[in-house]
Amino acid sequence: MESEWWRGRLWRAVQFNIEDPFGFYADMINADTLISLAERVRANMLIVFARDAWGRVFYRRSRLYPRHPNARLEVSELVEKARARGIRVVIMTNHTANRYIYRKHPGWAQRTREGEVIVLEHYPVRERVRDPHWPQICPNSPAMELYFEPEAEEALKATNADGVLLDSFRYLPDPPRACYCRYCRTRFRVEHGLDLPKVDDMEDEAFRKAWEWRYDVVVDAIRRLRDVVKSVKPNALFFYNSHPAGWAGRGNIVAEKARDYLDAVFAEASETDVVGVFMIPIATKLSRAAMGDRKPVFVTRNLFYNLRTVQSPPEPVIKQGVRSIVASGGSPVATVFSSQYFTDPRALDALAEVYEELERVEEHIRGVEPIRYAAIIFDSDTHEKRYWNAPHFYVSELEGFALIHAHSHIPWEMLSTRDLDRLGEYKVVVAASTVVVDDEEERAYRKFVEDGGFLAATHEFGIMRSDYTYTHALAMEDVLGVTFEGIFYFGYAYLHLGDDPLWKGLPEAVIFGDFSTAFTKERTDPRLGELIRARPTTAKVLAWGRMGRSAYGYEYTLGRSTPAPDSVLNIAGIALGGAGRGKTLYYAVRLGAHYSRLGHPDYAELYLRPLKEYAPRPPAGSTAPETVQVEYYKAGDRLVAHLVNLTFNERILTAPLGPSKQSLPPFMPQYSVHPARIVLPVGPFKVWFLTEWERVKVFDAVTGEELEGRVANGILEVLVPGLSEYRLIVATPKA
Repeated sequence: MESEWWRGRLWRAVQFNIEDPFGFYADMINADTLISLAERVRANMLIVFARDAWGRVFYRRSRLYPRHPNARLEVSELVEKARARGIRVVIMTNHTANRYIYRKHPGWAQRTREGEVIVLEHYPVRERVRDPHWPQICPNSPAMELYFEPEAEEALKATNADGVLLDSFRYLPDPPRACYCRYCRTRFRVEHGLDLPKVDDMEDEAFRKAWEWRYDVVVDAIRRLRDVVKSVKPNALFFYNSHPAGWAGRGNIVAEKARDYLDAVFAEASETDVVGVFMIPIATKLSRAAMGDRKPVFVTRNLFYNLRTVQSPPEPVIKQGVRSIVASGGSPVATVFSSQYFTDPRALDALAEVYEELERVEEHIRGVEPIRYAAIIFDSDTHEKRYWNAPHFYVSELEGFALIHAHSHIPWEMLSTRDLDRLGEYKVVVAASTVVVDDEEERAYRKFVEDGGFLAATHEFGIMRSDYTYTHALAMEDVLGVTFEGIFYFGYAYLHLGDDPLWKGLPEAVIFGDFSTAFTKERTDPRLGELIRARPTTAKVLAWGRMGRSAYGYEYTLGRSTPAPDSVLNIAGIALGGAGRGKTLYYAVRLGAHYSRLGHPDYAELYLRPLKEYAPRPPAGSTAPETVQVEYYKAGDRLVAHLVNLTFNERILTAPLGPSKQSLPPFMPQYSVHPARIVLPVGPFKVWFLTEWERVKVFDAVTGEELEGRVANGILEVLVPGLSEYRLIVATPKA
């Protein structure tokens, strides 16, 4: 029997969804259709429904559900035929969306505090939920024992599939989505002696307990389903769709808490169509961090564009998206719906091209490990306890530092605080607004610095413990060389750089804070312009805090513009500290969030210049344009670099400015999303590695082209004459 067959492979998956209540195309799809599709695009994995959200199955003789009335697909036949051709089949089942159960047992549905059914479908916010298509069934209801667990057993036995994906298995703590059904109320009362909270307030004891309890419920449900799956087929791949950029990011927390029960994680990255192209690397690396970076991550690139399931996007969207997933350490999953397959299958040609390419170069990718240098910390407690109702303030801080590293081609990964015992694998650690730091975590950061590491921390670093108490101090103040004395809520503040040679070419003062895009009650974006009152003690101050002359600016757009700078404060805006053999860099502002939101190079320079001056040298780098994704790996006597060209002719994302009492009748459209259409070639540039080799062989595994590689003073420099779409650079020692 194969054990953990999913490890050590680059999976090229197709997720094929038959997803409408009437089965418009279901009678045109059978096992041969999907086998033909997989072979056409060079996929080695198919992911299909065993049971859809309407409660209909695609296998025969179910004792739980009706068979899909229009379906020709028999999943057991698909599994048998696919296996004969070396293709794995994973079934999607056990979704909490189930209209069949709801119609029979409406009391088993997840319900809001007001009693409205919680749905997976997208209702307009003012529309009343009636007879929903995708009602969410509660895992605390009898459905868990009478349907969900038997379903996992039945579906796997009936199909003999290679794996089970919990796609859309949702039970969330967010107040608009949190379940208050009678089964939840009863279980919470029995287990905690409290009623489910009537207020949304993290200072309410019942609300806190209920928040964490809901995670316990969903993780326990995942464990129970995993036990059922493994009892039927021990070598079945069991994984969960964390949707890392959706649901306010709660799926990340579920995946992290359930990592011991999961063989892998499925990261749906569909939002990349409406956010930056580096969202795919961030989603992939965040998912790897949630799983401890030791288990596979399957990341989606939809074959359609921006919710338009019947329309193929331009070719570069597919090809560069898939390559970006692989470069970031994930296995790609191309998602196609039956409507697109029959009406606009053009995307399949692009997928076939890139999957064939990946098949050819897999031997060079298999078994590699990231070259580790910088780790950006992801802290679930900060996400959930400090920013429970506004996680974007935390996520933007992480995203900003991820983008700075990515744009500068500095090797970076994300690291969960569950894995701080691995800090020693990195030279640089970024604790970006890591608010919650317990004693054991503080000791880990301290040891990392004392052993020679470089720690960059921002904003409210360590002012809270996981038991919700405040420390009234930053973590490691003696090492940072500053003392915490509160927070200035100016809305706008400056960092005063003065005439320090480190900042040559930058302005004397850099603005922090921005106008509110909601612009209803507040002129500035809450929290963005906060300045920590960090009094310098032993630190070398690289930049001072500075006030603005007013709460907002009077020039140009009166009320939306920024104020001019005023007095310099006795506040360490950027402080260089250290202990033992290491250094620390502390920022009293949300540096990452500003780069995430505004992308101005001044914010990147405030991090990159001290990093270059005081931190250990990176083990790899590149002079490529910042629009190229460069990822570095190693395995034995192999050095590998992925070069994914994300330099596009035009990719427009337009957001509304927000309302105002000033009379401004609309002229330009306030919403536009334009895809990448053309990849613009770039080069020449260099990729370099620190190495002890004296002579090397360097080639592009995609084309077989031999490249020029020179070793001098312990540095291998590879000249890349040009980059069209993608290169996979491989370097090996030569005798």
